Amino acid sequence: MYDGLSWYAHGHSGHVHGSNCGHYYYERRWNSYPRRYYTRNRHESFYFFVDLGDYRRRNVSTHVYEQSLDYGKEPVDIFNDEDALSRAYSAFNAGKFYESVIAFNQAIEEDPENGVLYIARAQAQVAIRDYRSAYDDLILGLEMVPEWTEVELNLAEIYGNPDWFQEHYDELSNWVGEYPRDYKAHFVLGYFHYFRQDYDAAKSEFVYTLAWDESHLQAKQLMESILVFEAETEVLAAENEDLEIAPPEKEL
Repeated sequence: MYDGLSWYAHGHSGHVHGSNCGHYYYERRWNSYPRRYYTRNRHESFYFFVDLGDYRRRNVSTHVYEQSLDYGKEPVDIFNDEDALSRAYSAFNAGKFYESVIAFNQAIEEDPENGVLYIARAQAQVAIRDYRSAYDDLILGLEMVPEWTEVELNLAEIYGNPDWFQEHYDELSNWVGEYPRDYKAHFVLGYFHYFRQDYDAAKSEFVYTLAWDESHLQAKQLMESILVFEAETEVLAAENEDLEIAPPEKEL
């Protein structure tokens, strides 16, 4: 709800959105997460990607999520924690994206086998317009966590301010327009489209990527996910149409 001066979270009376609250704008509506979600108690945290909400609704593979659980630690408030990963996430939330990249660098040095961290750092690198590094991190992260393509997520949710997401998306789109031969940037833009559920636009970018590198595994993987989704959607639409035109059963 907007009163002309401030946005108020739907379902949380009196809450005013600020840089340290959990909120995102989606489908023309403000949504907010309780403060308790701004903690992490997993050594391979999915914070900003999965923990903001029920992981089962995110379609995260159970074994991937269970492997990330760390039952031996108390939840950590990222805004008051000096761990590198906490600093990376809190800086991202505050819009301090250069600081976020630096903290992610340290977090990855400490935990180099955590594929989600590379995907997270890629998002921060897009924010500072380092699209080549973002591409490299996305490729590595998707190699390490191929199930990531199945996660149901809108990237706008991970930003403390939804305007930042739109700004970064526009800057990436402009870059691709100015440098159309940069197929790596095309792939990153396709990734953005994919996680905005704009699959037609995503396919266009992945087709371009594959035109430059026909063996591009990640572009193929994302394209296959889109084609499977479209096929399933067509089947469901056909089944619903059959139900609508089926004659009513006669009463005995």
